[in-house]
Amino acid sequence: MLPLKNDIIFPFANLGFQLKSKDSFQSKEHLVQQQYQRNPWFTPEFCESSWQLVSEMLDIQYLKKKFDSPFERFPVRTVGVVPDGRTPMSAFADMLCAVLMGFDCVVKQHPQDDVLLPDMIRELETLEPMIRGRMRVVEKLPHCDAVVVNEMENHQAVWDYYLKDVPHLIRPCQGSVAVLTGEESEEDLLKLSTDMVRFFGRARQSVRTIYVPDGYDFVPLLQAVKKQSVSIQQHHQFLNHLEYQKSIRLMSKQYYMDAGTFLLVQQTQEIPPVGVIHYAFYSDADDLKGRINYASRNVYLVDCKVDVLECGAGFGHVFQPDRYLDETCSFLKNLIGL
Repeated sequence: MLPLKNDIIFPFANLGFQLKSKDSFQSKEHLVQQQYQRNPWFTPEFCESSWQLVSEMLDIQYLKKKFDSPFERFPVRTVGVVPDGRTPMSAFADMLCAVLMGFDCVVKQHPQDDVLLPDMIRELETLEPMIRGRMRVVEKLPHCDAVVVNEMENHQAVWDYYLKDVPHLIRPCQGSVAVLTGEESEEDLLKLSTDMVRFFGRARQSVRTIYVPDGYDFVPLLQAVKKQSVSIQQHHQFLNHLEYQKSIRLMSKQYYMDAGTFLLVQQTQEIPPVGVIHYAFYSDADDLKGRINYASRNVYLVDCKVDVLECGAGFGHVFQPDRYLDETCSFLKNLIGL
């Protein structure tokens, strides 16, 4: 193997290799259960999903493509990261990007995501003692040279004021949208349903709005969502949210379609609450693009078959880390003048 220009990649790649082993996740079962007890939204299944996503992010070829450049570390600068706490280890991608680009990273501890990420940091420091102290989880952010904020609520104006004297990247509260044509296969719909159901639809990447052509037949989609929702059908906290949303719509006599664990409601003006997927009809390609552009502030990614829209991510790919890493890398490159 050719030598890497950025040798700090090695401990991350080694960790990725370890995470891919069959016994890796099982060996952390006690931590997974501890995390689940502290935050019932982080079920063992979804902790494992995050585990797999991190392992894919740490693939040696992927890291070389993204980060194999000789980033200068002097003077040392610190990047603060505020996670949204919607998915397990939600700050990992930003932390990875910061450290591999030569920064130290301080992550504000999220009270509902405070078990698995610190363990990952300990694993990295064991693999490479030279990076000890370059990644920390703290209760309160100290002064930082830059801050990355992942919003859980729409408080961007507050963050902009609070960070007015510090370079910052604020990711707004968003969701992904999906575009359907009516020609999707069962496999396509199952992949899309996974993008809806994973992490209970609470993640920024989750598909929370769908656009369908006039006259669309919803039955195949509803069946696919029911198939992919088996693992969350007994989750009491999620079902409480679902029943609450049903009761609101019953009292207001608002039409909805019941997919078993999600309600489909015709609306696109805002990001839907947990347990609800919004949908809207479009008449043609121009109408569709206009609708997506109008709602662009609330849109993270567009989920569709790759030949429908050039900006589409492809069903089943909205949780891939590329956009997160590209956003953070671009922000930090601008900060250091690259």
